[in-house]
Amino acid sequence: MAPLHSEMKLPGVVLTELDSGGVLLDTTRPVAAFVNPVALGWLRGRRPTAEEDVAYRRCMDKWRAAGLFSSDDGTCPVPDPALAAIKARADRIAVPHPVLVLAMAAECGFCAQLSADLAANTSVMSGLDASILLVNGAQGDVLGLPLTLRVREQLTGVGQLLSRLGTPSGALLTVDHLPRIVVGYPDVSAELVQLSGGDATTTVVEAPTSCSLKVAGEGVDTLVVAAAGKGHTVGVAVRGTDVLDAVRSVTGEGLRGAYAPITLTVDRPGSLFLLYRGGELLARTRTSAALQHTLADVLTGYGTSGPDEMTLLCATAVHRAGHAVLLPRNWMTDLVTHSTRLERAGWRICPRPRPYATLRSSNGKQPLLTGSPVGPRADIPISGILTHLPQAGGVLTRPQLLAEIVNWIHRPVHADAVSSLATAIGVLPVHAGTWPEAFAYLLTASHTG
Repeated sequence: MAPLHSEMKLPGVVLTELDSGGVLLDTTRPVAAFVNPVALGWLRGRRPTAEEDVAYRRCMDKWRAAGLFSSDDGTCPVPDPALAAIKARADRIAVPHPVLVLAMAAECGFCAQLSADLAANTSVMSGLDASILLVNGAQGDVLGLPLTLRVREQLTGVGQLLSRLGTPSGALLTVDHLPRIVVGYPDVSAELVQLSGGDATTTVVEAPTSCSLKVAGEGVDTLVVAAAGKGHTVGVAVRGTDVLDAVRSVTGEGLRGAYAPITLTVDRPGSLFLLYRGGELLARTRTSAALQHTLADVLTGYGTSGPDEMTLLCATAVHRAGHAVLLPRNWMTDLVTHSTRLERAGWRICPRPRPYATLRSSNGKQPLLTGSPVGPRADIPISGILTHLPQAGGVLTRPQLLAEIVNWIHRPVHADAVSSLATAIGVLPVHAGTWPEAFAYLLTASHTG
């Protein structure tokens, strides 16, 4: 059996070593895998022993399935057998204009988020110079331009085949080109952006979580496609006319005519203004002015980081003593909800001025949080990382913890930034536990950095 070689990694996949282990990470999409010390030896060129054969094959199967590694002959992973059938069937259908066939499933959370996005973009869909066919089982709904019954029935069959690749997935059929297949929420959303005349490379598309759907799934009154930092656009869902006035004082009327997924949501269920990013609560304010200030800061923060920066999808708490800690982004709602008690203990939660945490290394010492509005210095040293225990339980080694934290990095990202992040966090203490344990840790009065 041939050992693993670096050339078997697919384009965009990097291996970064972490203490005795490592992490395989795709720099173009949020996919990564922990590499234990034994597997790290294989990646360095050591041939697996006979006793390691089963584990070796299991690792290879998982890495190929995740799209991190090619097959043994150096080709890309073997495509699903349904893919060739989909292309052949779709190519025989004559469409009068571009048609995007989308395979959906009632039990798919990503599809539910996609449905919420489509509903928020109703005005864009009604003016689309193309058709969107949503196929869920034997049923198909058409958005945009109408389709004849015959073409609709033919394309519904394509959608049923598409569902074998996973949901949501899509096939774009045009008059003069071969069908193009896309799989997964980010790629399907990017296709919708392009089909509407937008730019998928500058429109923010973030994979949703179950909490995202809870926030966005209630329906929205208006979707404002806002210009954001460094040429990007962000979909801001708004509930309520009084909230819309506050949002448009920041965004203006927004960009018209282009599709944008829901990224930020602004709501006012009672006396508080709430600002969500996906399913995470970024801020709750009592005044419209405070909401406008936070929203403006967050929008400014979207875009590509500088060449020496590492951008992470995580929360940040900055202490008045002049240091900061990093926390998982799915704790953001809890952090904001308990922000008053945390502020009394000296902590300020910082979604601002960026929706991400941006770090830079400092000559092998503590990495620095850049762009923080807290404290007299522009850059604040990171003193540690608090993270959650794995859902499966068990003991997590330090390399495994570091691998999970490296996976917080925002894609797309340059390979050098992944290596820089691994080096930067390698000097930091990492504490794994539950949210109540992290909250108790933050409330102690002994934090000096």
